[in-house]
Amino acid sequence: MAQPLSLQDRFYHIMTSIPSCIQLPSVGDNYFELKPQFINTLPKFHGLESEDAYFFIRKIEKVCQMMKLPDLINDAIRLRFILFSLKDLAKKWIYSLEARSIISWDNFVKIFLKKILPSPQDRPYEEKYNAVQARTQRTILKIFRTFQRPSCPMPHHEVEKWRLYQILYDGLNY
Repeated sequence: MAQPLSLQDRFYHIMTSIPSCIQLPSVGDNYFELKPQFINTLPKFHGLESEDAYFFIRKIEKVCQMMKLPDLINDAIRLRFILFSLKDLAKKWIYSLEARSIISWDNFVKIFLKKILPSPQDRPYEEKYNAVQARTQRTILKIFRTFQRPSCPMPHHEVEKWRLYQILYDGLNY
């Protein structure tokens, strides 16, 4: 006769595997190994406001581009390694996504940036450009680099080109 279960045993939740939010592309019958040296070279993203999400995406794409695994396309490599790059808040966020909601790298980037960055209308990018206003004893090169910094990683800033040139010109007038 089976031993009766205690109350603790009856109500203790057994941890079960939850399907991943990332639907990995099929690799067929091919086997490969995710080597520790590959994982150690990956950039880390913790989900903090001070981190640059665009820079992180660029870095992980560059690192994964150097990795060649047999019969795996770039999307498959990136999607396999992204979970090793996300830490802390970012890891909690990705584990909170619906199962199989990420089906490609572009899909991940879109969801990731939407979560990490507010929409362009909510974020006053123009203030970053206005910070270019020249201060005493700044060279034109320093002013130009300061001006370039916010525009490079944020292609969706929605500030018209003529306005960007005007802000740069105003920054040069000191």
